[in-house]
Amino acid sequence: MSSAAARFTPIVGRAIRGIVWTALFAVLAAGAAGLIAQASHAPGSPARADLTYTGDAALNARLDAATAQLEAVSADVDRLADDAKTALEQVANADQTTLEESLQRGSEAAASIDTETVALLDLLAGLPGDEPDATLHYGNDTLVRRAAVLAALDAAAGLDASWQQVTTKAEEASHLTSLIAQHDQIVLDAAANGRSRKYATAATTLDGALLAVSSVKEQRDKLIADTGPTVLDQWIERNRDYDIALKALYVALDQSGGTITVKVQAARRNERAAFDRLPPDRRTIIVIVAEVARGGLTQAVLAIEDARGRLDDALAAAGGGPGQSGAPGESGAPSDTGVPETEAPGESGVPLP
Repeated sequence: MSSAAARFTPIVGRAIRGIVWTALFAVLAAGAAGLIAQASHAPGSPARADLTYTGDAALNARLDAATAQLEAVSADVDRLADDAKTALEQVANADQTTLEESLQRGSEAAASIDTETVALLDLLAGLPGDEPDATLHYGNDTLVRRAAVLAALDAAAGLDASWQQVTTKAEEASHLTSLIAQHDQIVLDAAANGRSRKYATAATTLDGALLAVSSVKEQRDKLIADTGPTVLDQWIERNRDYDIALKALYVALDQSGGTITVKVQAARRNERAAFDRLPPDRRTIIVIVAEVARGGLTQAVLAIEDARGRLDDALAAAGGGPGQSGAPGESGAPSDTGVPETEAPGESGVPLP
């Protein structure tokens, strides 16, 4: 062998050994990267769902039961919201039958909601998932679902107070419109007596109308905190002026025996002037009731409607795939973890909203 060939052989050997070591280092680096990536998955992430499966299964079983009960609560809340809106619409109606029926139905729905929420509070007593290390034992989806269930319960919990406000304010507004209707009927009765030339009786009848106006004034002071002028104040002032003017006319006619005297003519002019200042139609009553409703009825109806919306949103989140975060083998995690196969949480047949 020549000296050149002898020198070439060690060079080739070193090159081959370099390639082999480089390949070995690449394999070891890839393996280490895989170990690091595997170790970087937090227990609560989908990639490590097998680590939280037991906790998710137990927690979701309780959330399934709570969601089923919340569905029943939601149905009652729907009825309550509808009855509240009906009450708001009917307070100005002369026929109070529909209002009374809606208030009765709403009270029954409110009582049912109260009973159901108390039962839910008992069911969820000691509900796990708020521990400092909860993310080590429960998947993120399960914890989000837990928060949604509690939010739905919170939305339903305050509805009884809102309904009591609806009932109280609706009854107060209804009483006000009843007083106004009573006043108007008394004035019509007095006018009928006047047309029959029963002037003394007509004048006495109008005392009842003035008393009704005073009762409306008392209700106004209780229902409307604003001391400034309102449409109701205008109604009180103008109807009181008209009742006084009409009574003066009947008194003058009674004193004259029905003869048109100067005093009767003056009383007639005053009566006509007061009449022209009266509200033209029933739309004024609607405006009056709207003023009263601003004292709490409208706010209570809106509070119930808002609670219904929050309950629906929370139920959508609470029922949207319970237990999915804890099912192993569905997000890249190995399915052969040794955990026995069971029914996945949330597949219990509970309907989703």
